[in-house]
Amino acid sequence: MFLENYEIDPAGPLKTHRAQPTGVVQNPHEPEAQWSSKSTTRDKSWIGYKVQVAETVQQDPRQAGEPTANFLTALVTQDAPDSDKAGLARVLVEQQEMGLERPETLYVDGAYVSSEALAQAQQERRQLMGPAPGAPDRGKVFTVEAFDVQVEERSALCPAGQPSTNCCRLETKSTGKVEYRFEWNNSICQSCPLRPECVSPGQKHRTILVRELHSLLQARRREMQTDEFQQEMHRRNGIEGTQSELVRAYGLRRARYRGKAKVRLQNYLIGAACNIRRLFRRLQWESARACPQIAALAG
Repeated sequence: MFLENYEIDPAGPLKTHRAQPTGVVQNPHEPEAQWSSKSTTRDKSWIGYKVQVAETVQQDPRQAGEPTANFLTALVTQDAPDSDKAGLARVLVEQQEMGLERPETLYVDGAYVSSEALAQAQQERRQLMGPAPGAPDRGKVFTVEAFDVQVEERSALCPAGQPSTNCCRLETKSTGKVEYRFEWNNSICQSCPLRPECVSPGQKHRTILVRELHSLLQARRREMQTDEFQQEMHRRNGIEGTQSELVRAYGLRRARYRGKAKVRLQNYLIGAACNIRRLFRRLQWESARACPQIAALAG
């Protein structure tokens, strides 16, 4: 199953891309529409809602001229500032409420992938296929991705192959968030030939901080470098065509009515119309293959 999100803008293009507080009324005629942005650029800002769209995945490659066999399975309308991860959870709930089985493999982009999401998918015995987010950029020094971290064994290897000399478990009481800090002592870092690329100016030795489930994230980052993973992720390319179809043919990014309830209904109708059109195209193509003589007469 594919999953993607779209912005729905009932208010038209924005005049400014300045950040707005969450929940602030942008238009008194549409108080439920909120401001959100995917970046600081104007073309990534909007006032309205967000919708998560999921569709099935056609297993076999399509033949020339073959219409898609993918069908939409969920359209979840969210408030604009809501996270994609919350939308993913709601998509799975909505599909369950409709009697659909939870997909064994879910193809997503990096916005839906985290160590927690990978752990949940593993626990539920399904695959979450998507790129893991990169480690924060540290400028001219190595990021966490350059280290081989074994959280379960409380050990880590630096880019020079030196094992860590200390590991501390840190827990935030207010949130229960657990992190681990790995350190290399001064004697190791002082004589290391990679010191200029690893230790920031003003620091005596290198330390790294990782989350409790970092091993899952590290494994996915390594998996992303394999040809098998990159080939498998080609299956997700179909959602880009779906995005263009929903926006251009059905006007998904423009809400015709005010209020999230009516926008949600509009999105359901768009999804139904898209599925019906795909179904008829598919049936027509299969009939033409089964009875080429009739198809020739009809043409």
